Amino acid sequence: MAGLIIKELKLRHLATRILIVAPGHLKDQWRRELKDRFEEDFVVVDRATLGAFYGQNVWVRESQVITSIDFAKQEEVLASLSAVQYDLIIVDEAHKMAAYRYGDNLSKTDRYRLGERLSEICTHLLFLTATPHRGDPENFRLFLDLLEPGFFATSDMLAESIRQHDNPLFIRRVKEDLKDFDGKPLFLPRHVATIEFNLGVESEDEKRLYNDLSRYVNAQYNKALTSEKRRNVAFALVILQRRLASSTYALLRSLERRKRRLEELLQGAPQRQRTADEGYDVDELDDLSEEERWRREEAWETLSVAENRRELEQEVSSLDALIAQARAIVNAAPPVEAKLRHLRAALEQLNRDHPGEKILIFTESRDTLEHLEKNVRLWGYSVCTIHGGMDLASRIQAEKTFKNEAQIMVATEAAGERDQSPVLSPDDQLRYSLESQPPGTAHGADSPLRSDARSLCVQPGSDRHARGTGVAGGVSQTGRDPPGARQR
Repeated sequence: MAGLIIKELKLRHLATRILIVAPGHLKDQWRRELKDRFEEDFVVVDRATLGAFYGQNVWVRESQVITSIDFAKQEEVLASLSAVQYDLIIVDEAHKMAAYRYGDNLSKTDRYRLGERLSEICTHLLFLTATPHRGDPENFRLFLDLLEPGFFATSDMLAESIRQHDNPLFIRRVKEDLKDFDGKPLFLPRHVATIEFNLGVESEDEKRLYNDLSRYVNAQYNKALTSEKRRNVAFALVILQRRLASSTYALLRSLERRKRRLEELLQGAPQRQRTADEGYDVDELDDLSEEERWRREEAWETLSVAENRRELEQEVSSLDALIAQARAIVNAAPPVEAKLRHLRAALEQLNRDHPGEKILIFTESRDTLEHLEKNVRLWGYSVCTIHGGMDLASRIQAEKTFKNEAQIMVATEAAGERDQSPVLSPDDQLRYSLESQPPGTAHGADSPLRSDARSLCVQPGSDRHARGTGVAGGVSQTGRDPPGARQR
């Protein structure tokens, strides 16, 4: 729908200069969707682009631009961007431009300050978000203040307008409301089946690894909390829990990387340790491209709170024991990993119920993706993959392979870029989602992993992966949000 707004404004000769601000990992998707569906050419502006046009203001040079929110918010970038007046600015995931009030104090994030500047340099302003309201009325009012400063003087006025369904600043759409010209729903129902299993009963080796890793993580995590500069170390330990939730193979690879790094530290490389520990902002992790997030997580997962050689040697010894356990599970023949066995059984059941249908297996970890690709191929299925390390051309080729040749695609979120899954039409998609997380991991490592239960989530049905609602938000047939625009 954002593309339709662009087209309509251009046809009315109301928009020539257009800027789209999106999370970094969605820039290529925006460019591709606008080109494929609306024949609109946009230029992605980033640090490399600025370097290529040294001495020029690239924002002036290009009339249709896509950039990332965290690039645009940088002071030196924002200064050159502010020199341009735009006819239309679109901000995707706009809720990230947040401000908060604590008593009489107003705290504005850098992204919010970017929003204030964008509001000043455009005629039409469009926000897309699935989560505009975070339960804080004042935060929501400040967010709408970017669209039309001062429109709602108080949170009470905003709440009343919502109750009266009289708010001209936003449009709410949910996919269940979308229908074709015959009145039929565009999105068919989603059917979810959760397959539960108990490690204590089905895999004693995995349960032992699970508990030993929990003890290791909790001991290291609590130690990390004693130092403010070790915040990323604590996050690194949570990553190990997430790896175990993904697959034993992913955990094994992470433990091996961690051990290798600690052995390097034993040989004398403290400066690199300190740089990795202090150089990243965990809060912006979700806005990174998938490949960059993996790279940073791999750096984080090698951090340690050890202060001397003896502590490093003790931690390496602990890792050796965990690695031996994980490797024994991964290399076991026949496979003993419970989730892998249940996955195979689920695939066989899906094939019986829906012979020859396409199946998507989603996973967060690239290590798990490689593990699944290898095993699914050994089970006799034709397989292809999509992940964040592939360039756009390779992803498009993988989509073609899936549509025309392979029955199963194993993919990370790069296949759908969070908002849609472009590889299948709504009528032929059978989506299988691999989502396993031990209870307790969402609460951090200070809550020990006490539960033995893990699960697979199966989502079969002709259904596109799309999101729901928000300020100027909803879902169109392309999976994007229909916008509401502001004209001054």
